[in-house]
Amino acid sequence: MIDMFGVISESSFGQVNALTITAALGVILTSMAIWSVMRPSGFPPGPRGLPLVGSIFDMNDSPEVVFGNWAKKYGDIFGLKIGERWMVVLNRKDVIKEAVVKQSVDFAGRPDFYSFEVFSDGFKDIAMSSYSDTWKLHRKLGHTALRHFATGKPLQKLITNVYPKLEKELAENEGKPIDPRLLLTLLMYNVLTQMCFGMSYELHDPKVKAWMEINDEGNESVGLGLAADFFRWARYIPTSGPRLIKEGVEAFKDMINAELAEHREKKYDPENINDFYSMMLKTQEDAKREGENVDKLSDAHILMTIIDIFSAGTQTTIDTLYWAFACLAETPEVQKKVQSEIDSVVGRDRVPTIEDRGTLPYTEATLYEVMRYSTIVPMALPHSTTRDTTLRGYSIPKGTTVMLNIHSMHFDPDEWIDPESFKPEHFLDDGRTVRQHPPSFMPFGAGRRSCLGEAVAKADLFLIFSWFLQNYTFSKVPGKESENLCKTIPKTVAGRLLTPYQIVISKRK
Repeated sequence: MIDMFGVISESSFGQVNALTITAALGVILTSMAIWSVMRPSGFPPGPRGLPLVGSIFDMNDSPEVVFGNWAKKYGDIFGLKIGERWMVVLNRKDVIKEAVVKQSVDFAGRPDFYSFEVFSDGFKDIAMSSYSDTWKLHRKLGHTALRHFATGKPLQKLITNVYPKLEKELAENEGKPIDPRLLLTLLMYNVLTQMCFGMSYELHDPKVKAWMEINDEGNESVGLGLAADFFRWARYIPTSGPRLIKEGVEAFKDMINAELAEHREKKYDPENINDFYSMMLKTQEDAKREGENVDKLSDAHILMTIIDIFSAGTQTTIDTLYWAFACLAETPEVQKKVQSEIDSVVGRDRVPTIEDRGTLPYTEATLYEVMRYSTIVPMALPHSTTRDTTLRGYSIPKGTTVMLNIHSMHFDPDEWIDPESFKPEHFLDDGRTVRQHPPSFMPFGAGRRSCLGEAVAKADLFLIFSWFLQNYTFSKVPGKESENLCKTIPKTVAGRLLTPYQIVISKRK
């Protein structure tokens, strides 16, 4: 390598240089790998994961199952890394409520997932945008609109308008096996179109079916999220996931925009506000006139807020009722008790109303038990920390993704007797009084990020559920009595979805 004069030859220098570069790269890559799994100071304990990718390969089952197993090992609060993101997972009521109720602002953010950005047109909605003044304004507007258009008699009227269409559809399928998901979907889309746009459709209107298909495709395409949610560089790789989501979002926006354009031209009257979009338009006009919040009330922001309420107001209610019908077909003795109570209190000559809430304890307890037993959103929409904070002595940096394991609350054996069984008695104190707020029950979240439509959803479910049970009986398909209707789709990442089923919905005599 060195000649007799002590001079390094050109070829030897090249070899040394290559070895040096290789060694340097090795050191850099090794350092990066080690750094990628080093926990922030004071961070909660948890699985170590692999360099660069973290614990992504350990997510080999539904998140609530994997996280539940890790909670047994590391405790009710633990931390992990998936891809480039550090995450904290909270389990069981005490830890979850301490974070989202007692430290609500600290945990009120949303992670800047790429899928959230695409779905919300750059974080312009309520559900997926982070905690900010714009978010506060739109949440307040949404809350006002729901209170005005979707409570009490206005909501009663919206739902009652759809009953004749349901009766016609059910009469045509009397005695036949039917998958009720389509019926429930068409029902809720009709209710929400009336509330948002003041429009009413036939159950099988092609426009309503198209909305339903786009929404379902969007839910299926996102799954646990996109690779770009956890690896920022992945957003620049042309894969099918982002493309499908973008296409679905644009198609849904086009359809809603067409409704809004027609509404603005033909129905909008600032002196006669009868639907959510009219209220938003009036608010926008007032803001422009007063020169305040104009940038927060752009057409894009209004569109995304309406899409939020429209989407959230349909899917959760549809899935809960789908579980309810399956659970009652599985437990005919519970179904008979509900029907007997409705017959005794409401009778058969009028429809159940909002005023009947509080007088039908077993019926309400059955609905709450459906919400607990189904836990259709076992992991709440991810939160993030809005600033550096602490929880139970652990340090959690600003921007950390925070997951709430709601399933761990709803199936906690220390909080519920026989939680794996469907029992309305879980929500009855003495057989006559409803436990409306058990400490380990949180189907709509809590704190700053609690579900905007909780009151509306509960009212929707009560009115529709009690009307169905007043007038119809659910039973298993003859010859399939041994079939378990409450089987969930294995390892689903979109929530605890039921395997599609069929039942017979018969008119009560």
